[in-house]
Amino acid sequence: MAIKSKGSSKKVYIAIFLLVILIVATAAIIYVTQPGTVKATVGVYVGDSFTYSIMGTSTLTAPEAVETPGFSQYNQTDYYKLTITGVNGTSVSLDTLWRFINGTEVTGKQTIDLSNGQETVSNGFWAIYSSNLNVGDLLRPIGFDKQIVNATASQTYANSTRPRNFWFIESQFEDTRDPTHSTLMDVLNQIYFDKQTGMLDTLNSISYYNNPLKTEAITWKLISCTVWDV
Repeated sequence: MAIKSKGSSKKVYIAIFLLVILIVATAAIIYVTQPGTVKATVGVYVGDSFTYSIMGTSTLTAPEAVETPGFSQYNQTDYYKLTITGVNGTSVSLDTLWRFINGTEVTGKQTIDLSNGQETVSNGFWAIYSSNLNVGDLLRPIGFDKQIVNATASQTYANSTRPRNFWFIESQFEDTRDPTHSTLMDVLNQIYFDKQTGMLDTLNSISYYNNPLKTEAITWKLISCTVWDV
């Protein structure tokens, strides 16, 4: 990952922290390649780009609750842009640019196999799927943990209506510093992605903490792309 501008180490920490939260949806996955004829269909092309806004909101219910370090910086994002740089079989390569309001930029690269979800960068962007998946289809046709498309609905954009897929996952994590195993974080991830391209449209990641009681939510939302008018 290449870094631009002085003082960007803090932004790198924030970038890694957010992307780690984003991958809680795949934290428990063990990729096992299995024999089969089902393969992913890539729905993006070299040169396609997708730009997102990122917003964080928190509700501190307990008097002693505080935001997770770095959380307030999510709202300092100007935009997050990714550009498709290569397609090889079922593998898609992309460049990412995370720009903050103060001008700091964090760049990265990623290659992900849409058939099994394997990535070259474990904390990189991952929310791209096979084209034209239907309800009940596996998100990763081979080697995945059997997560499926839960629903499909029409999404209206500036000049068009497009089908959009949806899936969700709920996970629970323990604070290993608590010997009673009673300090918990429950995470709900809701992922909406364009059916035709397989590209992320909206991601809601909501974390519920029980000790002290608080809720933190991160939302990614597509704000522009080169494939259709958002």
